[in-house]
Amino acid sequence: MKLRLPNDKDMDLTLTKVMGTIALVENDERTIDDLVLLADNYVKAGAELLEVGAKAGSKGIDETRVISVLGAILNKVDVPVAINSNSFDTLKQAIAAGASMVITTDGLAHEGVIDLVKDSDVCVCLQYKAETKIELTDDAVAMISEYFFSKIDTLLNAGISRKRLLIDPSVVNASVSSKLKVLGRLESFRSFALPICVAIPRQIPNEDSFMKDNHVLSLTTALFCAQNKAVQIVRTPDVSDVAIAIGFWQFMSSKTKPFKLSKAIVRRLRNMRDAIRDFKKLKK
Repeated sequence: MKLRLPNDKDMDLTLTKVMGTIALVENDERTIDDLVLLADNYVKAGAELLEVGAKAGSKGIDETRVISVLGAILNKVDVPVAINSNSFDTLKQAIAAGASMVITTDGLAHEGVIDLVKDSDVCVCLQYKAETKIELTDDAVAMISEYFFSKIDTLLNAGISRKRLLIDPSVVNASVSSKLKVLGRLESFRSFALPICVAIPRQIPNEDSFMKDNHVLSLTTALFCAQNKAVQIVRTPDVSDVAIAIGFWQFMSSKTKPFKLSKAIVRRLRNMRDAIRDFKKLKK
């Protein structure tokens, strides 16, 4: 499976990729240089994509710094960078700055956004957002699937190519059992024939405290997602741990597969090893 990126570039999704998430928080004291360094470290630790967005705070979502941070990161790294936003103004500036992907929780529903995206060549990740809490008695997979059917049809009818679409069925506003059931049934979403992303733990626009507070569970979920290749991209702030876990899993499970595949995984692990070694030197 491949994903069509801007400038006629394709990303091979044969192996599960890691997307490093950079969430700007309310009263964020980190400087732009701090965030650029974080992005650079993510890439060195194994992230092959990055995501920038603002996390909801007590006053809602403040995207004041998003574009300046995004632009600075784009000038530093050489990987595709996604913008997580529903705002027309923010998306317009992000696309002009060189963002490769739009991650949306409303299906590009704001006025003018679909036309804005259609006229560009960015790809679109449809991230499900439950309006009301999903309870244990609800069929979460059916609810999410119905949402995707509707939104995908809308985007296709608007002229956005299927080759530019991804879906993210991970949920925050749901019971713990419902969250785990969705993760356990990820293969159900293969019927859409689109790349699948999963946020572990999800940060933007709302944080998933359950996954965040259970680090072992997050790593286990990441491995589960990579195991049967049901998920093509894992979005996470825990890049080094997730990238190493997935990398070793892919290496061990590819022993009987073509040599080139194993060689690519080994190269990734070596890069991560070197990055971790550099981090230790900096700490000393």
